[in-house]
Amino acid sequence: MRDDRDAPEQRGFPNNWDVLQEPAADDEPFDDVTAAPNPTGPPPILNILAASWADAVAPLGVCTAALLGLNATGHHPSLIAFPWAVALGVAWWAIATATLVVVRQGTPGMLLAGVVFGDSVAPGRVVPVIAAAAVSALLLGLPNLLGPHRSPLALAAAAALESAPAD
Repeated sequence: MRDDRDAPEQRGFPNNWDVLQEPAADDEPFDDVTAAPNPTGPPPILNILAASWADAVAPLGVCTAALLGLNATGHHPSLIAFPWAVALGVAWWAIATATLVVVRQGTPGMLLAGVVFGDSVAPGRVVPVIAAAAVSALLLGLPNLLGPHRSPLALAAAAALESAPAD
């Protein structure tokens, strides 16, 4: 259910996002990369939510790969291997997040969703950023509904969230 009273700019996406339109005969195909608008600036709320969803799913991929790897090598994992695989997935996510926050200014989920921190994250703020990303992922991104300037990730990093520039 949509509330059309809010302006599309406030929500971060247009009213007709779900409408497919046929191209007009006089429309030219979009080939010019230089004509694309500059994507930097505050990202839409949906992208920030997607960043937390991706951060929640990333450890599950490593957990599944670990269990499939055990199965492929002939060690048929029982239920007792599941907590170890989950711990492996969470450890991988924490290490990858710490590395990517320092190098690319974003968590794995943020980078997948096209969201980055506007400024470099100070080394003393990496652990709070990891904690904020973990809490946001566990809460399915609901704290990020506060927007790109007041989300827990932005507050923990002391940097606003921006759309990732297109390379």
